[in-house]
Amino acid sequence: MSNKRYSSSIEELFIQYLKKNKNFFLNNPELLDNLSFPKDIKYSKNIVDLNVYRSNKIIKENIKIKKQMSDILKAGSNHIQSQKRILKTSLKILNSKSLSKLIDIIINDFGHLLGCDIINCFYTSKKIEHKGLSLIENKVASNFFSDKPQTYLNQNPRGISIFFPKDSKIVKSYILIKIIYNSDRFIVAMGSKNSEKFTKDQKVDLIEYLIQ
Repeated sequence: MSNKRYSSSIEELFIQYLKKNKNFFLNNPELLDNLSFPKDIKYSKNIVDLNVYRSNKIIKENIKIKKQMSDILKAGSNHIQSQKRILKTSLKILNSKSLSKLIDIIINDFGHLLGCDIINCFYTSKKIEHKGLSLIENKVASNFFSDKPQTYLNQNPRGISIFFPKDSKIVKSYILIKIIYNSDRFIVAMGSKNSEKFTKDQKVDLIEYLIQ
């Protein structure tokens, strides 16, 4: 075997060994000092500068961590503000001296508390007169609460025309709240211009707390 062929064979074996042992230079970093690298490299998609790669990776990880911290701080701040609004609204409800005052609180405060654009209130009886109440048939109201839940989030398009007749063109999502009063029902309809504001899988703990 010629020296040239022998040298080529050794190189191939060495290359194959390195391919199978990718941590070779990590385990033997002192060998890098004895290697020679070309001064001018023609970059291509197959060549990666390890220093640049590591630097970019660290930068991306730092950006990701900063965003996560920012989201946590923002969520904490929003949570505190929400707790304050809940407490304020709860005190107003507890201190309301009449049903009429309670309806005012629902109309004026629930929108701000839950971040919706439109609030309409309906009642299945004529026993109570209030400028913010609209009469609705008990049969119609019951159709949206067939499983007897306190809230309705199924986004049936029919509900928009019934509960938001003056704003049916701008309401993109909504939630219905049922409040039992004696043998009658209040239906609070809250609509949003944002189609993602109210969704079927949304949690309703806060709303059900306020209903109670």
